[in-house]
Amino acid sequence: MNAFEKGLLKYLSKAQLDQIQSKKVGIGGAGGLGSNVAMMLVRTGFAHIEIIDQDDIDASNLNRQQYYLSEIGQTKVITLADRLLQINPDLNVITHKTTWTPQNAEEYFEDCDFYVEAFDQADFKFEFVEYYQSKGKPVISGSGMAGLETKEPMRFKKIGNIYMVGDQSTDSALGHPPLAPRVTACAAMMAEIILDLTLEIDINRDSRC
Repeated sequence: MNAFEKGLLKYLSKAQLDQIQSKKVGIGGAGGLGSNVAMMLVRTGFAHIEIIDQDDIDASNLNRQQYYLSEIGQTKVITLADRLLQINPDLNVITHKTTWTPQNAEEYFEDCDFYVEAFDQADFKFEFVEYYQSKGKPVISGSGMAGLETKEPMRFKKIGNIYMVGDQSTDSALGHPPLAPRVTACAAMMAEIILDLTLEIDINRDSRC
């Protein structure tokens, strides 16, 4: 057990940490949602993370994603994995710089306990959720976390094994800018759902924040 993991025992029992570390999370997308979800999960003790994303870091990403100015042009998944390993050097992190599609999906996320949909494009979001819904394990998807003047509360809606997180209304494609406060709030709720399900904490409570 490394120093980071020992530090977590100030807040978690050994049994809770063992349960958290037994889970594997697959994350589709390493942008505003994916990079923030990954950081929060690793800081909470999750030790098996798999991430897929095809993009390199762009200046327009820096307002809400876990990257820095000096990293523009670098591969998102590689840079994110390096950052996660700086938190927990014993983390098992698998990365793929490629485009996820239903046709190649069988190559990724084997034996995952949770699937995180964190794509920007609507067609990818729908296809990812539809594909992994059939696996019967929790699928956590972000939808509606943009906005500057228009602000609706973050909430989640459970449909079978799917957890739809966000305000369900502010689409960046409709002129609502994706900014750090709301994107991070959505990512935090997504990560919290995974933690609560892992520790069997009741999440059927007030789902707004």
